Amino acid sequence: MALVIGTNSWASVAEADIFLADRIDAEAWFLFAESGASGVRTKESLLVSAFYWLRGSPQLSLPSSSTDADVKNAQIEAAWFLQEYYKEMKDRRAALATGVETLRMSRRTESLSMRNLGIPSYILGMLASYQASNATVTLKGEYDV
Repeated sequence: MALVIGTNSWASVAEADIFLADRIDAEAWFLFAESGASGVRTKESLLVSAFYWLRGSPQLSLPSSSTDADVKNAQIEAAWFLQEYYKEMKDRRAALATGVETLRMSRRTESLSMRNLGIPSYILGMLASYQASNATVTLKGEYDV
């Protein structure tokens, strides 16, 4: 499926290019094709994947038709994050699914948890006004004493 603003993306490829043009270490973004065959890592596939990742988060309430610059920028950051770390996240999810809770590589030890594999806090911070609330309210009815 191609990228469609308001359906599976908030930001266009052109907006992502502009946003990432001055970002440190983002040169790899500009090596990707804009679009391509299904399943191929392209700018569009990264943006669409980021859209569904953010839209599917129970932490956020994001309308698919948003035009808010913060939402677009967060999507672009999420696309870049997925480009950089998707394989590592996938490997850690697979390890957790098989019951592994700790990874040790040489002197480095990492405790695994699904909570640590979510949307990074800097991206969530960009979407602070879209955080889903879990407020509980007790209402008194006419039969309450």
